[in-house]
Amino acid sequence: MTRKSLCRDIQSVHQRLSLRQGQFQLTNEQSKAALKEISPYWLIGGGLCAGVMAGVIGWRKIYTVTNAGFSLYPFLTRCARRLMSTHHD
Repeated sequence: MTRKSLCRDIQSVHQRLSLRQGQFQLTNEQSKAALKEISPYWLIGGGLCAGVMAGVIGWRKIYTVTNAGFSLYPFLTRCARRLMSTHHD
């Protein structure tokens, strides 16, 4: 490879890295803002509930239930939208 093509490759990689870094910083700021809006009592309560559930049913079952919840989430949101749209008609 020539020096010119290597410089272009480096610039291309640098631009992609800068873009990813900017996206990461934006996501980080949004996460911080979302956490500031939540009451500390909700955070502590949620952590406590998660800890109790982990102790009662175990980590593997929590993982399974969480995966099932994530796979059902799009279905549940579509159903909720349909219910809301028929409710308003």
